[in-house]
Amino acid sequence: PVDTEEWTKKRLHNTAAFRSLAILGAVAVAGTKSSAQFLPAQATASIHVLSFATWFGTVAYTTFVLGITMFKNLPRQTFGKLQAKLFPTYFALSSVALVLQLATAKAMPVFASKSMTALGVALAMTALNQFYLEPVSTINMMERYSLESRGEKESNEYKRLKSQFGKFHGMSSLTNLVALCGGVAHAIYMAAALI
Repeated sequence: PVDTEEWTKKRLHNTAAFRSLAILGAVAVAGTKSSAQFLPAQATASIHVLSFATWFGTVAYTTFVLGITMFKNLPRQTFGKLQAKLFPTYFALSSVALVLQLATAKAMPVFASKSMTALGVALAMTALNQFYLEPVSTINMMERYSLESRGEKESNEYKRLKSQFGKFHGMSSLTNLVALCGGVAHAIYMAAALI
């Protein structure tokens, strides 16, 4: 049974919309130099750096810390069900952050087409995960859990689903790694502007 009781009362300041507006407001205030531009270059560059940091940190932490820790410390089905809830948000956040980076890349001191390529590849891999690999993997996993609960772990259907899951999970992990490598490449291009 899932406990649906709220931990705290809903408050305006604790909503995604309010937090997003607060961050955008901070960027606007910090980056405003003149009223002639819609979004000054400093604000645009700040959005780029902040979206990169958010995305790259999220991917690195989820890939190398969170996922491994949960896998080693939670029962398999609990881990899988938790991942099924986390991944849609993880990939959506990643996609939004990557779109922001691509939209603001030209405001960076050293704009390189290689950087756009790296970010474009990262976005393509993330979108593939978000819209295809993750949903298919989750459906497969839930079907396997259903068979397990009915005592059909030795059935041919279970074995087929298990094999299929391994393939989709492998592709998902690989596309996530390729996206992360795109982020490393972009970080190197950004760092070139600092030296």
